[in-house]
Amino acid sequence: MQTLRPVFLIIFLSFFGTCSSGSTALSRLPALGDKELYISEEIFLLKDLIPTTNKKEIFNKNLFVGDLNFSGGISREKTIWGEQVVTKQIEFLNETGVKDESVNYVQSIVTNKFKSYQKFNIFQPTKLFQVQFQRDLTKVADEGVDNINIPNEIPQLTVSSNADFKGKKGVLLVPIIQYAYSHNAGWFNGQDWGCMAGVRAKLLLVWVQLETKTVLHVEGLESKQKEPQNNRYNYLDRTRNFQKIWKEIEAQI
Repeated sequence: MQTLRPVFLIIFLSFFGTCSSGSTALSRLPALGDKELYISEEIFLLKDLIPTTNKKEIFNKNLFVGDLNFSGGISREKTIWGEQVVTKQIEFLNETGVKDESVNYVQSIVTNKFKSYQKFNIFQPTKLFQVQFQRDLTKVADEGVDNINIPNEIPQLTVSSNADFKGKKGVLLVPIIQYAYSHNAGWFNGQDWGCMAGVRAKLLLVWVQLETKTVLHVEGLESKQKEPQNNRYNYLDRTRNFQKIWKEIEAQI
């Protein structure tokens, strides 16, 4: 028994260290002290906070919420990033349905995770943030067959100087859906080999200091699902996989 005890201790400490080293969104949040904490009553879509309604541009920036249907094969187009592989035809479908579904998932997530936050109604939400985008050229493991456009553009948010917080003091959390979409087999921008059907979603959690109108911290939480064989989704497949990835996003908080 004496010889087994040190071995058991090493295994236990190793397991404990592995478990305790996991990082979550809340563990990365700067200390907020005893500030009043608020959360937006409305769940926003990032695409609604930028000055464009062009669906292709929204898709190119990875801000689309809905179902994508690729068809017609591929072509090569000159873009601001150089010549890229793109799908010849893209249908943008079911935007309202996927928006409602995604907002409901996120509403459930924030209700479960941020029970101590007080509800806050944001006045004129389109004037809340100024959004700029920065190219991310980081190489990813499945680049070329991933289900997102590359190069990815990372949103940079600053609070507008005319944002109205009604004299409140403390910290406001604003949940923003950056994208949530399903797709059949096809090519996202810059994906030479394309990919099979799948779903993908990303949630931004933006903490704002109300008194100074500054962004304190941003967390981008995402999950994706790709099918190795399916060319297209039916409704039940899509809904089932959306449920799965939103649960995975919730687990990251």
